[in-house]
Amino acid sequence: MSEGSSRKRGLLTILKGIALVGLLVGLMVWLSGALEEKVHPGPPIPKPPPPPDLSWSRVELREYPLILDQVGTVRTQAQAQVSSRILAQVKEILVREGDSVKGPDETGGHPTVLARLDDRDIRAKLRRSHSQLKATKRALEAARARLEAARARVEAARAQRTQALSDYQRYEQLYRTGAATGQKLEHARAQKETAEAQFRAAQQEVEAIEREILQLQAQAEQAQAAVTESQVLLSHTVITAPFSGRVVRKEVEVGDMVGPGQVLFLLETPSHPELHAIVSESLLPHISVGQDLEVYVDALHRTLEGRVREIVPRADPATRTVLVKVALPPREGLVSGLFGRLRVPYGRYETLVVPKKCVRSVGQLHLVDVRGPDGHPTRRFVTLGEVHNEMVEVLSGLKEGEEVALP
Repeated sequence: MSEGSSRKRGLLTILKGIALVGLLVGLMVWLSGALEEKVHPGPPIPKPPPPPDLSWSRVELREYPLILDQVGTVRTQAQAQVSSRILAQVKEILVREGDSVKGPDETGGHPTVLARLDDRDIRAKLRRSHSQLKATKRALEAARARLEAARARVEAARAQRTQALSDYQRYEQLYRTGAATGQKLEHARAQKETAEAQFRAAQQEVEAIEREILQLQAQAEQAQAAVTESQVLLSHTVITAPFSGRVVRKEVEVGDMVGPGQVLFLLETPSHPELHAIVSESLLPHISVGQDLEVYVDALHRTLEGRVREIVPRADPATRTVLVKVALPPREGLVSGLFGRLRVPYGRYETLVVPKKCVRSVGQLHLVDVRGPDGHPTRRFVTLGEVHNEMVEVLSGLKEGEEVALP
């Protein structure tokens, strides 16, 4: 019983496997369509004629100037960093960023005061210098008066010496003839020597006073120099605008201690903008002072007509570039720091162009409809280049002489 049952179960399993395989084969045959009736192909459906109102534009090969863009930054022709010349504390600030200021003009007008520094120490020094100068001048006047008196004494001593010398010579002659005694001669000699001593003393007094006057004059000059220095330092405590323009940046606040050379304000003249472009040295033969060149300012989305104002006669040995300054016309929104491109012509080149209106944009892709051999439009992807007025360059996707559909 057991052996017969096992044999039956094995036979049943085999039959189930065969049935399953047959079912799978039948399903595959049905899915392949072998059991259905075949439809034989007929003639192709003819295409409709192309739209009669469709206009076409031919792909042309044109020549354009080769323009190389050189990057630069918009600056102002006149820009100044107003700094301090002395060590002092900021006492008062009279302007804010963006304020317009006025510089000294030809009529002698006063410039705008930007800030004031603490001037108490300088004023105290100026008072001391004035006092020293006055005292020195008074001493100089007194010395000059004493000099006049000393010179008068010299003249009196000279007269006395002359008289004493004359008396001595006269008594000496009388002594030789026996008309005068030796005592009188000795008395005359003593008077002559005394007169000579008084004359020398008077001369020495004059020389001493003259030396004193020279010293006082030197002291007066030093005192005057100290006064002038204090006055100059006092003028440095008032920070004024060097020219008419606008305050771009303020670097200090009231109470800050500033030193010589420290920048306080940045001023510029917005009425004279220019582009400072870094130009490759290979383009210098194509640029000259006074030449008109186009400048594209990205922030304004505008192309401005500029004129080369200066070519700095020095190249950067690391980058092999030269700084070129191009004057620009004043425009609203044209401020310092904007990015710009200087368009330098560098020969000519040929390229394929089509009208801009023939190109459709889908995301990052550009499409045109190209006229096929049967006259029907065929969609084609193209790569675009520069735009020239109403035409646009086609870098790839089209050939010269092909026609594209106009909208």
